[in-house]
Amino acid sequence: MPMALNGVWILGLGILFTWSFRRLSTRRGTPSRHYRLARFAADNGLSYESGPVIVTHVKPWADRGVLRLTRVMRPVSQRSIEFANYELRAGAAGTGGARFGGFCAVRLSTRLPHILLRAQDGPADQFTLAALPDRAQRLSLEGDFDDHFTLYCPEEYERDALYLFTPDVMARLIDRVHGFDVEIIDDWLFFVSSRDVVTLDPLAWQGLYDAVAALSDKIGRWERWRDDRLPSVPRVPASADAVAENAAGLIARGVKPSAAGSRRVAKPGRRLRMRLAAGDLIGMIAFGLLMIGAVVTIFYSL
Repeated sequence: MPMALNGVWILGLGILFTWSFRRLSTRRGTPSRHYRLARFAADNGLSYESGPVIVTHVKPWADRGVLRLTRVMRPVSQRSIEFANYELRAGAAGTGGARFGGFCAVRLSTRLPHILLRAQDGPADQFTLAALPDRAQRLSLEGDFDDHFTLYCPEEYERDALYLFTPDVMARLIDRVHGFDVEIIDDWLFFVSSRDVVTLDPLAWQGLYDAVAALSDKIGRWERWRDDRLPSVPRVPASADAVAENAAGLIARGVKPSAAGSRRVAKPGRRLRMRLAAGDLIGMIAFGLLMIGAVVTIFYSL
C-alpha cells in the first residue's frame, strides 16, 4: 500500500512537471523561429521582442499575479497596441497556478467600467481566466448575441454597458470576433485567447486583425463616456485664493482634488466580483490529493 501511494504521488508530480516544461519550452521557441517572427514583424511594420519579459505596464493583468510576455509585437501607431503571448502566474509572488494564451491589448484614453464578454464558440474556456465573474453580473442582451457571447458588467452598470455595446457594435462582434474573449478594464481593451496569438499562421493574424478592426472605430465613442456616479467637479477659477477655496470645498465633500479629475470610474464599477474558475478548483483538488498522498506515504514509511 505505501509503495502504491508513493508511486501515484511521484507519477502525478512527474506528469505535472513534464507538462509545465513542455508548455514553457514550446512557448519560448527556438532561435530560428524567433528569426522568422522578427522578419515577419519587419515586413509588416511591427517591432518585435522575443522575451520572456516580466511586465507591469499592463497593470490590470499584472495585478493578478506575475505576468510574462513572449513574442511581443507592436505596430507604429498613435494608440498603444500590443500583440503578445502571455504566461500569468496567479498570486503576488507568482506562486499560484499558471495560465497561458495570447492577447491583443489596446490602450484607451479614458477609464471604463470593467466589462467582460466571454466567447461561446472559441477556444477560451474556464481555464483561461484566473477567476470568473459572479453570475449575478451577467447581462442578457437582445437578439442572438447571447448565442455568441456572455456579457458581464458590474451591477448597476447595465445602462452603461448598453451605451458601450450598441446593436451595431454587437453585430460587428458576432460577425468578426471569433474565438476571443473581449475585456475592458480600466483604460485597456483586451482581446484574449487561450491559444497563442503571435504565430506565423496568416489565418490566425487575419482573425486577430478582424477582431481589432471590429471595435477600432467605436473606441472614440467609448472614450466620451463619463461615470455620472462620481461627484461633479466644478471648474477651478484662475486665482490662487479661489483655487484654495475650491480645494477646501472638494475635501469637505470627501473628494481629493488630486484624484477628482483622474478617477473616471466609481469604485463599484472598477472591478467585477469574481468567483473561482473550474480550473482553479481542479488544481486545488489535485494539489490537495498530492499532499494527502505524500503525508500518507510518509506515515506508512515510519
